[in-house]
Amino acid sequence: MFYLGVDGGGTKTTAILSDLQGEIIRTARLGPGNIAVLDRGSVAQLIRNIIFELLESESVDQIAWAAFAFAGAGRPEEKKTAHELIRALGVRNFSVMTDAEVLYYAIFGEDPGILISAGTGSICLVKTPDQKYQQIGGWGYLLGDEGSGFDIGRKAIKTALEEVTVKHNFSNFTSKLLSFYGLEHPENLISIIYSSVNPPRLIASCAKMVCQLAEMGEPLALGIVDQAAASLVNYTEQAVNYFGKSSKTPYKIALAGGILEENSIVNHHFRRKIKEKRLDVIYKKQELEPAAAGVLYAINQSQPSASSRIRDKLKTIRF
Repeated sequence: MFYLGVDGGGTKTTAILSDLQGEIIRTARLGPGNIAVLDRGSVAQLIRNIIFELLESESVDQIAWAAFAFAGAGRPEEKKTAHELIRALGVRNFSVMTDAEVLYYAIFGEDPGILISAGTGSICLVKTPDQKYQQIGGWGYLLGDEGSGFDIGRKAIKTALEEVTVKHNFSNFTSKLLSFYGLEHPENLISIIYSSVNPPRLIASCAKMVCQLAEMGEPLALGIVDQAAASLVNYTEQAVNYFGKSSKTPYKIALAGGILEENSIVNHHFRRKIKEKRLDVIYKKQELEPAAAGVLYAINQSQPSASSRIRDKLKTIRF
């Protein structure tokens, strides 16, 4: 019998097929897996491709349990759609969760903790001592995504536009931003963004460059980075409130996503601000790929408390 773990995010979907001992049979890497922005037909095709690419000639009946994690699956309608489409392909035993939930499981398992994830977007996922998930942020670029790559990029572009409006000349910051996008004038930023097929991704694409400028001490970039870190600390302060005054500290926190990777400047600013606020925390590292965590979750449905040996095997997987 087989166990399937899937992690569908905004840019790619990864999937793993394993046996009960955690031996990897096949892996797959497919296109974007945000089911909130894909139409029903595209979601159906993605799920079909996942299953048949992993199973090849094997029968769907051989799947003992499958854990499907997709961005956008937290919304009831999208989750219902995913359930219907998976069941229609003959998979009997499965779970549908969000990509944030499987990432949380990859780091904390069933333990209480706080996950702060900042990539193109941002979200904070909390699991309280009574085993309930609470979400802070994660509302998308129109309503949230504070501290994310999109947030950093949007502030950078606004800074450049406002600077030219007020000062009528370019700072080094604006020149670097225009060079990144291959433009000569700030007004052209408006044109390329509003004509883009994916404005959020285009806006977020400059975040890494802004962070590099901040590392070099560029004042405007430093201000933007500091604001991003402050927004993510605000997520953390809200998260701590879910634990109540009687909860034992330190709080377990994990930082994830490209903006918060271990040596990033946003990560450093975040940690400094947490210290300044005297929050007692322990930082947890991610050891499992989310799709591998999905496999572990699936195995645990058949064999509760899967052994550390199985977990160690799954740790070796990298996409």
